[in-house]
Amino acid sequence: MEIRGKIVSIHGNSAEVCIILENKACGSCSTCPKKMGIQDMVQVAVVEGVQVGQEVVLRSNKNWFTKNTWIIIVITFVLGLIIIETISMVISFGAYRKNIDILGASIVTVIVSIIVWLKRPQYLFRIELTKRGKT
Repeated sequence: MEIRGKIVSIHGNSAEVCIILENKACGSCSTCPKKMGIQDMVQVAVVEGVQVGQEVVLRSNKNWFTKNTWIIIVITFVLGLIIIETISMVISFGAYRKNIDILGASIVTVIVSIIVWLKRPQYLFRIELTKRGKT
């Protein structure tokens, strides 16, 4: 999905972009007739060299891991079961407990879920292509 926009303001490491329908933007973003809808202002990560008033092309910032979080959690649980079961077969702890593999798989699943949650993108869109704006 490709969205065109115009940078309205830059603060720190984020930029506020006005999403427009066409490649050309008018002077005032709040009264622009070419806006896509209600959510016309989007926060994106700043790339080096962008300026206020510059036209940019935005792309979705989601990767495979953030789109398929539930699949990753199920795969992690199954792999956790297999790993804990093989470890309990190799290393003898004196008594065999049936539910220890489910507990171990749950702990591994929680750890991987936290890592996936921490690594999610901060912004929904990223600047893919920039064009010189009117300065």
